[in-house]
Amino acid sequence: MTLEEFYDLDEMEQRETVWENGEFLDDRMDEDGVHRVALYQIFSFYVELFYNIEYNVLSKLIAFSDTEMLDIYLQQFSLDELKGW
Repeated sequence: MTLEEFYDLDEMEQRETVWENGEFLDDRMDEDGVHRVALYQIFSFYVELFYNIEYNVLSKLIAFSDTEMLDIYLQQFSLDELKGW
């Protein structure tokens, strides 16, 4: 499945596709502290699922292939932590 084919799916089909085929990579809090954002890799692209932590609902989904958008996740790690691997 391509990113374009994924975006052609309706919202429920997109969610199901992520849950059935996605590989969880990481999570973070959004800049406003309102959402827990879960990052998945699926096929040849990435999907972020935004969960509203107050209401415990999925409120937004963003799919992308631009790896620069992964930088926010990489900022969570220090190189010193990774040296022990």
